[in-house]
Amino acid sequence: MGWRDSNGSNNIRDAGQGAQNHASKLPASHTTQEALMKITLKRLALGIASAGLLTIYGCGGGGSTTGSAITTPTVTPTLATTLSGTAAIGAPIAGSVFAIDINGKVSPAATTSALGAFIVDVAGMTAPFILSITGTAGGKQVTLNSIATAAGQTVNITPLTDLIVSTASGQPGGSSLTSLCAPVATVVPPACLSALTAAATPATLASATQAVIAMIAPLNPAGTNPLTDSFTANGTGMDAVLDQILVAPADAQGAMATITLIATNTSLGTVTLPGTPGQTATTTATAPSTTELAKATAAATVLPEIRACLASLNALYPKTGFVAPTSTQVAQFVDASFLLGISEDKTAIVGALSGTGDMAIPGLTIEAVGLSPHDMSPLSPAEITTFTQSTSTTRVADLFSSRVTSGNTAVAFTNSVPTSAWVQLRVAGDAGVNNWKMVKTTDTTGCAGGWKLAGSGHLDMHMNARIHRNIDSTGAATFFREWAFHIQKANVIAENAAITKIDVRGPGLTTFGDFSNGITTGQKLQLIMPTTGHTAMRFDDSTGTGAGSSFYGDAEALQSCQDLAGSSAGVTTPCIDETKVAPGKLYVWTLKVPGTGTGTGPVIAFPFQINAVPLSKAFAAANQSSLFATVTSVTPPGSAALLALTNTLLDGQVTFNYTQSAIYGSKMDNCGLYLWNSATNTQVLSAEQNAVGHETSCTFTTSGLNSLASAAKDSNGQSLFKFTTATSGYIGVTTSVLGNQASSGQPYPN
Repeated sequence: MGWRDSNGSNNIRDAGQGAQNHASKLPASHTTQEALMKITLKRLALGIASAGLLTIYGCGGGGSTTGSAITTPTVTPTLATTLSGTAAIGAPIAGSVFAIDINGKVSPAATTSALGAFIVDVAGMTAPFILSITGTAGGKQVTLNSIATAAGQTVNITPLTDLIVSTASGQPGGSSLTSLCAPVATVVPPACLSALTAAATPATLASATQAVIAMIAPLNPAGTNPLTDSFTANGTGMDAVLDQILVAPADAQGAMATITLIATNTSLGTVTLPGTPGQTATTTATAPSTTELAKATAAATVLPEIRACLASLNALYPKTGFVAPTSTQVAQFVDASFLLGISEDKTAIVGALSGTGDMAIPGLTIEAVGLSPHDMSPLSPAEITTFTQSTSTTRVADLFSSRVTSGNTAVAFTNSVPTSAWVQLRVAGDAGVNNWKMVKTTDTTGCAGGWKLAGSGHLDMHMNARIHRNIDSTGAATFFREWAFHIQKANVIAENAAITKIDVRGPGLTTFGDFSNGITTGQKLQLIMPTTGHTAMRFDDSTGTGAGSSFYGDAEALQSCQDLAGSSAGVTTPCIDETKVAPGKLYVWTLKVPGTGTGTGPVIAFPFQINAVPLSKAFAAANQSSLFATVTSVTPPGSAALLALTNTLLDGQVTFNYTQSAIYGSKMDNCGLYLWNSATNTQVLSAEQNAVGHETSCTFTTSGLNSLASAAKDSNGQSLFKFTTATSGYIGVTTSVLGNQASSGQPYPN
């Protein structure tokens, strides 16, 4: 089923050989592998070392008396050498914080605690400071900034502090500012220091801070300063304010940033950036109506109630002493309206969560990360007609704007009481999040709040972010990035066997030629039903002939237009202009039946929200040890011993041992073994092993395979987990980190 873990056991998929990607040195199966994630149900636990808050204060010296004379004590103040605070978006951010001072000196990186607390060492540095964090919060990729004017300050890092910095500096914040401030050969670019100088000007910073405080005032009656007042990421105080709002940053000079009240999707305020960095931004605060504020107040209870209900569900899956719950125990947490795909209803999800279902595992958690900012329902027939007939280059944004105008918000109310809510859920600590609907019922058997899972109504599709590292025989590393568009053809056929094409529309989708000429007109990406031997739909070329892509072959992952510069990409090669894409952006997938007449054309359409983008090559190169697993040993220990296993089933015979860093919460995803015959220049074996929960080693077993493509076939033509003659081997290990699949490949050791 579409929501089952594609990394789970007994889910062997023939990945096919795939076409070698023109821009990658990785093996074809590695760069065109069938994407792994359905609604991933990985057994992960994000382990972040706890850190306490510490502020160093001055202390006095002693005094002495000589006769009747009294000497004045000499006081030697202790200089503050740290900055401390909380990094959160309504959920704590797990990641790494660093500071840059006014002279361009960079602090050591500091890892956040489980509640997002951090302490940055700024000893020997000169105020003011700009602070940046790169990390994840509940599976969402996060890059945010903040500012401090003196060592010793409490300084938080949230979407609101990022907006304050953007407003004060007069330029985009978020990943734009972090990229601007990334050191090049240990030197911080002058433009970053100019931004810091502008933002730290006392009057400018005070004005920007007060402007943002005014925008959130209806939710923040105490007037808490989001920049410098202490808070804890526990769902109360300022953290509760962050749960109730969506901060959409400006992504270019002259663009507008907004703060929106999620409950009613109405604006609390805007920041319009100037045309030139450093000039004055224009800010407005808009007070919500009495009705809107009443709904927001009522909606503030939604997340705490849902989290309490899910805690009761999670209690059925203890890590120790686990006994699978019964269907009766599970059913009380699932609404009768539950639906994912056409056949994935309440019966299906209850079956998976109980007995020996594939979700019924020790330690299973379903976590409510936050409210979804949008109504993510499948498009209605009327919406499909309007959407597909529109010629607007912003038709996705138009769709959601129309929903707001029509009163369709993420939280639905009856007599000002919340009755349903779209919620961002993370299952089993997975790296990503899913937008599911939950409904409030009068049945409180499972939990006092009465909230139940209702699913999304969507087929399972993904736009996964990937970063690959390829290590050659000399130890040199090269990097390659992908944006995966993945949907299983089996799920599509089950929904409607006549569907053969899918159009994907949203920000940044274009072709290399258009990108090169600066003409980004909001094009679509077309997926087609693959040929036999492939399980996921693949890219079509720009002419829509169904022939596939001449550049990507049978792949299901795009490259960025920026990465294609200087490559052999043709002018019609699909790509993503990554300057227009960021976590939180919205897309629409439209499934189509070909031909003309009744029953043809668009039949189903689903909205989709991305939670991560591929990490930059520069960031990956600078943080290799924190992102990629490092292979320490393999069994068999050399390629000769490996190749001696010819025609032997590999169960239990091949093991990879590795280490990984906790700085960004890296967790294992999978490991792969790839074998070739150099005489025929053909791939003999491509085997991908599920490694979720196996943080130090993985051993290949037939039952644990995610995918298998082998030259050896059984009598039915299915790939076998063995190989014939091979002359060389390649190994890969993949982690889930910062919302990316971070894969590292290298030759099998000699």
